[in-house]
Amino acid sequence: MQANRACKSIIVMQYLPFLNGKYSTAPGLTAMDKAVHQEDKLIFQIDAYYQHYIHNKRACRKENIHKYYCEEEFLPETILNINYFIVNRLLQEYPSVFSLQEDGHHYTLINHHSNEQLCWNKDWVHVEGENYISLFDALCCQVQEDLAVCQLSDDKDWMSAIHLCAPNHWSAADKVGKSFDAVHAPVPGMEKTLDNYYRMLQAVVQKGPFTRFAWGISTDDRLNHHPVPPPGANAEEWYGRKPGDTEKIFIRTERQNLIGFPDANAFLFTIRTYFYDISSLSYADKNALFDAVAGMSPASLAYKGLTGRLGKLKKLLLTDMDMNR
Repeated sequence: MQANRACKSIIVMQYLPFLNGKYSTAPGLTAMDKAVHQEDKLIFQIDAYYQHYIHNKRACRKENIHKYYCEEEFLPETILNINYFIVNRLLQEYPSVFSLQEDGHHYTLINHHSNEQLCWNKDWVHVEGENYISLFDALCCQVQEDLAVCQLSDDKDWMSAIHLCAPNHWSAADKVGKSFDAVHAPVPGMEKTLDNYYRMLQAVVQKGPFTRFAWGISTDDRLNHHPVPPPGANAEEWYGRKPGDTEKIFIRTERQNLIGFPDANAFLFTIRTYFYDISSLSYADKNALFDAVAGMSPASLAYKGLTGRLGKLKKLLLTDMDMNR
């Protein structure tokens, strides 16, 4: 992944959730206002790799935007609340990157890194031009994060919008419209969380914002791992996730933020992907990583694509230590 030297609004953060030597699927929600570092209090993190992420989103759009952006019952009040929030948060967090011009009931958001201008009227739903499906779609393409929206009602919850250009082996089309428990049913070890998940979602809507992390191991640093390869791509190479067949291994970490909108009974879910080459990790970090992987259940190993690969992974990670540990 090539860094864009023209965009250095913040440093590239390093998130290594496995350093305790354990793998967990627990929610692990942390109130964002408790963060020690200022960068961790940002919803959106713009860094030296900005153009790389935006280029990936453009490539997804060129292939088939409907493969990466799906909606189902995306309610008007929720759309309005979230679009307004995104615009104002970008202006607050990155005043040197984004500016807003108002002319009566007409708005123009200027991205000073890309020189793109987004124009819309007082409905805060539609966007001018033919480049984007909606204002929400256009705003998602200004940030490095992927975004999803979870909607609650008196008796159900569902994913009402998913804008996912850096999928980690899952598809927006497979998840949109589904409830939280249906979305996460394939994840081993989620049973306790799913037993009382609706109460947790209500807390997310009413409180927060919260941050959590997820991680896995990858043999490349490609953002897009949609389960269906693009036309002409080699399916086996596209899949990846075969540590031991290559000397290159990356930690793929997702920083996930959850921002509640009580008035709309919904929350925004952001996913920012980071890659870390394991060669950059310290000896202690590699030890912790192997311990975390070795402690996974067989079902979790299978879900992460690591079945039968512990030996190869150990050799790659711990070449300098006693292999009889």
